[in-house]
Amino acid sequence: MTTSPFFEWGVRRDQREYAQQNIPVTGTLPDWLEGNYIRNGPGRFHADGKLMNHWFDGMGALHSFNVRNGKVDYLCKFIDCASYRAIRDEGKIGFSEFATDPCKSLFKKVQSYIFPSLPNMTDNPKIHVARIGDRYMALGETPLQVEFDPLTLERTGVAELLPGAMAYKTTAHPHFEAEHAYNLVVKFGMQSFYRFYDMADPGRRLASVPVAKPAYLHGFGMSKKYFIIAAGPLVVVPIHLLFWKRPYIENHRWLPEEGASIWVIEKESGKLKARFETDPFFCFHHINAWEEGEELIMDLDAYDDASIISHYYLKELEKPGVRLPKGTLRRFRLN
Repeated sequence: MTTSPFFEWGVRRDQREYAQQNIPVTGTLPDWLEGNYIRNGPGRFHADGKLMNHWFDGMGALHSFNVRNGKVDYLCKFIDCASYRAIRDEGKIGFSEFATDPCKSLFKKVQSYIFPSLPNMTDNPKIHVARIGDRYMALGETPLQVEFDPLTLERTGVAELLPGAMAYKTTAHPHFEAEHAYNLVVKFGMQSFYRFYDMADPGRRLASVPVAKPAYLHGFGMSKKYFIIAAGPLVVVPIHLLFWKRPYIENHRWLPEEGASIWVIEKESGKLKARFETDPFFCFHHINAWEEGEELIMDLDAYDDASIISHYYLKELEKPGVRLPKGTLRRFRLN
């Protein structure tokens, strides 16, 4: 079957670790352009001789473009985490990725949920990079984030937003304000919560709201006064995660009849200011949020449903002429 060049180069051929000085540059870089540009993203999709299931399952790789005196040096390294080492050293998937799950007995999966020393969830932070204080971090939706040296891309440590906690996921895109790095945690349990923490001060809770069926959340919004949770009806019953019969995202269900919820939380007090219900939508990314008098304005890149996730399964991306749904800019005005 004919596949797209994107699939052949971006999926079938796993990224290699390598370094090259003075890579070819088309045109001329301006004299004032100087610095180290670092990117993060999935770079390996093969394990045990097979492809993983989803674009979001790939092992994270860091790419550095060091610009000096009109020249560029390139460096690539995979993120050193337990999920990657299991594939590199054993050739097998050892942890549950976004949509690919290792073969484990039901007993092992229950163990993984109950005992933090036997984690089943991946620690593969393959989505984002950020500087938090003096630390450079590779970030994902996982509880563990990997600290790295920005010059060598070598791992220098691991940070955990909630040391010793169990059964939670973070969003991949914290918001920064002065010395703060705010992030949203979805805590799963008999009683689940949406909670905000400061990554610059791990363990200190800023706000918490209970939720019966947590939504899949990739990001959140923030204005000068408020945190904003825009939760579409792609939700999970937490008990399903306990037994973990299928990969993480496949435990979620799209329930459009329940609509979407928007939670507005005061940053200063941590109190829930308002909750709004609206027509169902799904979004990965917030664009902007600000206050105008008594109104809070929020812009999202949103979809009518969550089918965008299904389109990123590799079996779908492999199809010739694949077309991905596009989100639309949507503005919400909240009184």
